Amino acid sequence: MPDPRPLRYAGLGLQLAATLVVFVLVGQWLDKKAGTDGVFTIVGAFVGFGGTLYSLIRTLSKDKDENEQ
Repeated sequence: MPDPRPLRYAGLGLQLAATLVVFVLVGQWLDKKAGTDGVFTIVGAFVGFGGTLYSLIRTLSKDKDENEQ
């Protein structure tokens, strides 16, 4: 049976893209409501990227720990 881990890693890339898009869109919506010039969009992009990076590091660390045992 093929190893499913490469598909999990492909999913992480899709997760990064989807999370960034969602957080940027929410940031743009908040900018329109608050009347600001892109502040929430930039904050949303950083929060989305940071959250996805944290999730990626946790997943890779967990996979590494499982492979060492």
